[in-house]
Order: sequence, then C-alpha cells, then structure tokens
Amino acid sequence: MCLSREDMHCTWVDAMDIKILEEKDNKLLERKELKFCVKHEKAATPKKQDLIKELAAKYSVEEDHVVIDYVFTKKGMSLSDVKAKIYKEKPKMKAEKSNVKEPKGEQKK
Repeated sequence: MCLSREDMHCTWVDAMDIKILEEKDNKLLERKELKFCVKHEKAATPKKQDLIKELAAKYSVEEDHVVIDYVFTKKGMSLSDVKAKIYKEKPKMKAEKSNVKEPKGEQKK
C-alpha cells in the first residue's frame, strides 16, 4: 500500500513519481524484487512499458531484464501499487501451456 511522501524509509524517483516500498535481492534466482507505488494524478494508470523504461534507467539495466508482475490501481485513487523483478540476465520466457484438455481416462506418457 502506498504511504505518504514523508515516509523516511522509501525512496521517491522523481521522473514518474515512483516510491520504492520494498527492495529485496534474491541471490538464488539472480534478481532484484521490487514493490513500489506510482503517483499519477490527473492521468491514467501508467503503462507497463513506461514503468519498465523508468526502472531500466534507474537501475542501469536493459529493458528486457525488467519484468512487471502487476500494476494495481484502487478505484477512485491516483496511486498504483506495482510489483516488478530486475534480472541480472535476460529472463527466459515460460513455454505457454496448451489450452487443449486431454480426455478423461487417458494418461500422459
């Protein structure tokens, strides 16, 4: 949840009015996990691509190393909660799952 601007434990990024709420280094998966808040008064919810550009510039990484998990805006508010990951290497995309269901009784081999 977004806190007030005066919160001493958070860092505001002025370009898009981003406040970092939580930043963790996940050494096992070689990534940085972020939770942050974006203030967007009199504007629509920021696009994921715009957030990726801002984070890539702030952390000096390529844009394809940044993955946005979600952008959630509460109804009637101009604040969005965002969860993102910044990888040391370009993340591998997960293979899409098939939407075709196997008939009952058949088993996977």
